[in-house]
Amino acid sequence: MNEGVLTGQWLKQWDACAMRSLSFKIGLGYFALICINVLIAIFAIYHINQLGSPIDQILRENYRNVNAPGKMVEALKKQELAQYAMLENGIDSARVVQFATFRNEFLNWHQRAIEAIALPTEPPLLDSIASSHSTYLQQSAQFQSLLKAAIAVNQARQFQQDNIFPLVAEIETFCIELHRVNENAISDADSKARARSDRATWAIIIISTFAIIISILVSINFTQTILRPLKATTETVRRISQGQLNQKVRITTNDEIAELGREFNKMTERLHSYERMNVNKIVQEKRKSEAIVSGIPVAIVVTDESQRLSLMNDVAKDILDLNGAEWEGKQVADIAIDEPLQQALIPANISENGVSPKTLISINNREEEMHLWVRHIHIAEESGAPIGTVTLLQDVTSFKNLDRLKSEFMATISHEFRTPLTSINMAVDILLQEVRGELNDVQRDLLQDAREDCLRLRNLVRDLLDLSRLETENYPMKFETIVAETLIEASLNPLRFALEDKEINLATTIAADLPAFTGDRQQLSRVLINLVENAIQHTPASGRITITVNPQTDFVRFCIADSGKGIPEEAIDLIFDKFVQVKNFADAEKGNIGLGLAIAREIIAAHKGKIWVESKPGQGSRFYFEIPVHPGIG
Repeated sequence: MNEGVLTGQWLKQWDACAMRSLSFKIGLGYFALICINVLIAIFAIYHINQLGSPIDQILRENYRNVNAPGKMVEALKKQELAQYAMLENGIDSARVVQFATFRNEFLNWHQRAIEAIALPTEPPLLDSIASSHSTYLQQSAQFQSLLKAAIAVNQARQFQQDNIFPLVAEIETFCIELHRVNENAISDADSKARARSDRATWAIIIISTFAIIISILVSINFTQTILRPLKATTETVRRISQGQLNQKVRITTNDEIAELGREFNKMTERLHSYERMNVNKIVQEKRKSEAIVSGIPVAIVVTDESQRLSLMNDVAKDILDLNGAEWEGKQVADIAIDEPLQQALIPANISENGVSPKTLISINNREEEMHLWVRHIHIAEESGAPIGTVTLLQDVTSFKNLDRLKSEFMATISHEFRTPLTSINMAVDILLQEVRGELNDVQRDLLQDAREDCLRLRNLVRDLLDLSRLETENYPMKFETIVAETLIEASLNPLRFALEDKEINLATTIAADLPAFTGDRQQLSRVLINLVENAIQHTPASGRITITVNPQTDFVRFCIADSGKGIPEEAIDLIFDKFVQVKNFADAEKGNIGLGLAIAREIIAAHKGKIWVESKPGQGSRFYFEIPVHPGIG
């Protein structure tokens, strides 16, 4: 019924417009037609009366539009100039093409002259021109062949004088004769036109008078013909607008009005069909969809393009501590929830496929700490216009607690490893220094291997301890003002040899308006070194690595892009986890157990920033991280 009401309102507006102004518009249109006829008649009579004195000029201008003889002579002269250029400067493809262009121009005007034949004396002349020009082209081809032989230039000049010049004169003579024939025809047409102008004046006066009378009669009849079916249609449309959808427009003609009536009948049939639809089925499908969403164990929150809440399941209501339906239609910012959760419900960093990177947030839920994985999925129309966002909130508190226990265990074990590793390393150094006696080559090689393994284990223990302290926020950060250019330069110095060894091209681009920012210089340098080392490791020889730094709103964004193998899609969400390495990277660094990116993530998190990656297999990778310009932002 809503469709019928809306359609009725539109039809009422259309009806009022048609009945109030259609007759006036039609009458005005025919009045304009009559005025045009009068103006045409006046215009024609005036110019025919003026035809007697300038008739010669008008006819000559008309014939000037078909002055093919002169154009043919002009094109022939251009061909001769092209041949002179070949003779003086040598023949090449450009001059041959130029000659061919002028040849085609001559033939084009000759064809136009044939198409415009109006006199019996013209065909013989045009045939003679065609025959002479054909011979001319044959002689020109032989002339060009002589020019292509460097020793035959003088022979070509003599050939031109003996064979081509006479043909040119002959063709010009035929063209002049053709032009003279046309001039005589113009003179004859002048006399005939003067005689016809007087007769045409009276004919136009009589015809225009009859045309005006007929236009008036036809306009009256046509207006009535249009208005009668429109009035009947209007009455039917009025009943349709009142909700009587079973009405039919009576069709008595086969014109545009009848087509309008047929379309109205189709519309009423569809509206009547919609009215009979079983609305209960639609409601059942809606409830079924809501039941499915409610049964999903992951919290789901749906917002529109204006960040207004439109749908959520029970898990999401529990996390957001909402009851009933009071939340529907409210802005995310209007809900009394933690600020981190508000920020999590606002989509950011949506990739090209409409899915954001997964991020981890921590909130207080009923005085208990809760950890959530957050991901956004854009909802778009077929045209690509955004209509909303689906936010997934996965509770990983239990996994986070297990991870914390694992980190504490690893930290304890690593701490216990430090003392024996130090003792072993000192013992190996004493033996290598031969304090306790001289070593043979085999013993020295074995001790060197043992020292390298001790160093690798010591670095591993250090990374484990640093990661544990970063995760528990026990790592002391030394915040200071940092200039991006200085930070990058200091971070790249230890990597120069690795870059030169693989002949990798490293480019750095820093925005001119980039502000200084606050952070721990040593730890941020550690992040840069780790990301550039990964880029070097996975970039082929003679590849390219680009470091770009740009300002964002209250943030500074770093991007490290490489031309390497890229990262599989299924590994994008895992590479920042501990002890994770992408398996298809066969050239993984020896001793690397997958802590570098995990440590980088914790360092960026300690700065209240964020880090993510964008990559496709075979298209390289782009690692991003953002640091707040001032502490406390983020």
